[in-house]
Amino acid sequence: MHDDGTIGVSDVDLEVRRGELVLLLGQVGSGKSSLLSALAGLMEHTGDVRWNGTEVTDAQAFLRPGQVAYVAQVPRVLSGTFSDNVRLDHPRDIDGPVQGARLGQDMEEAGGPHALVGHRGVRLSGGQVQRLALARALAADTELLLADDVSSALDASTEIELWASLRERGTTVVGATSKRAALARADRVVVLVDGQVADVGPWTGLAPRWSHLAG
Repeated sequence: MHDDGTIGVSDVDLEVRRGELVLLLGQVGSGKSSLLSALAGLMEHTGDVRWNGTEVTDAQAFLRPGQVAYVAQVPRVLSGTFSDNVRLDHPRDIDGPVQGARLGQDMEEAGGPHALVGHRGVRLSGGQVQRLALARALAADTELLLADDVSSALDASTEIELWASLRERGTTVVGATSKRAALARADRVVVLVDGQVADVGPWTGLAPRWSHLAG
């Protein structure tokens, strides 16, 4: 539910298993970001969220600190270095998350982990900002990664590498995208229409009915 009282998404019954890649598909305003925000504990909800069978009574307290990592559609980055952005003052590994986000080559070409990204990432492209935010999320080593259209600014080959990398890591991902290359690699695609689930299944089965939503 949004701050103004409107309902972003309703009647969603979704089970995500460890290691799955589940992607949300729908037009702008269909409820994708609302659902991800609720799962991240960033938005009030009236339904039930269960974690390994146990009901989550306080989503903000339980989900946000360590269970779930959330990457927004337009992520924010710090005005420091690559390392600063990935570690966030924690003693975290950089190499694994950076490689997992397929940012390694970009970071080395920029001067390495201690290279400055500029004021709020001004030296980076849109795709690099998205992957830097993704590396930061992966570094937190949470059980669930929520990714709101993090491949929107990537070219096709980089996007394919990114989803393949997350697969290799065994990361459990619930994301939102409209790109066929990502949808084809998902275990399940959840189609949202006007805030409700219209269809669920592998993209091969959904494509004949919903390909008009994918780009």
